[in-house]
Amino acid sequence: MRRIAAWTVVITIVVGVVLGGCVAFAPGWIVRHDLGAHGLATLSAADRLKATNDVRATVLQGLAALVALGGVGLGAAVTLRQIRVSREGQFIDLFTKALEQLSSEEVVVRQGGVYAMEQIAGAAPHYRGHIAALLAGFVRQQAPWPPSRPLEEIEAERRSYTGGLRDDIGGAMAALSRRTMILPGTGIELEKVDLRGADLAGQNLSRFCFVGSNLEGATLAGCDLSHTTLADTVLKDADLSGATLTGADLTGADLTGAIGVDQTRS
Repeated sequence: MRRIAAWTVVITIVVGVVLGGCVAFAPGWIVRHDLGAHGLATLSAADRLKATNDVRATVLQGLAALVALGGVGLGAAVTLRQIRVSREGQFIDLFTKALEQLSSEEVVVRQGGVYAMEQIAGAAPHYRGHIAALLAGFVRQQAPWPPSRPLEEIEAERRSYTGGLRDDIGGAMAALSRRTMILPGTGIELEKVDLRGADLAGQNLSRFCFVGSNLEGATLAGCDLSHTTLADTVLKDADLSGATLTGADLTGADLTGAIGVDQTRS
């Protein structure tokens, strides 16, 4: 801010000096240039002064018009900046509320927070990378492997939801797979997550990292798993039929009973 203020003062001084010079010296030069040496000599001092003052008045009017236009332009720039600041403030408020939703005790509220984050990513591109990392962290926290709760409790919960995933976790996976917040050339870190029995069919999981995760019995049919890291991942009885595995890392993956994948890849 201090640098901007200093430059503003310097520019104001320079413009003031230039305008003062124009008003003081330009009219006389214009009169001499227009009339030439002979025409100027035929004018009386009073007529010469009048011609100079007329030109000066015209110059002042032109300068006044330029100043007015500059003021309009400056006002527009200030207004635009205010709009941008206000818009950024709105995004920050929305982001904060979505964060609060993600930390709620209610599944449906957390699910709403996931969708709110996706909407923010679509409207504010500079938030995309942060939102992608945040949603990935949300999945890791909500579905860790090994589980932080008794297996019986998790299995009962999984059976109560369509697609084998709780709605908030499923919503986060779907949002990430739509890739509206994933920056080009970047991946998603989902190490050590519990996605057993998850229905992820047709999702774009390219460049996702599932190192050490458990996807036993998961439906990955038709998924884009190109350049996806599945090292040390449990894929027992998983359905990989029609999945794209170009460049995928399956080092140490458990593919026992997996469908649609060449067992020699591991």
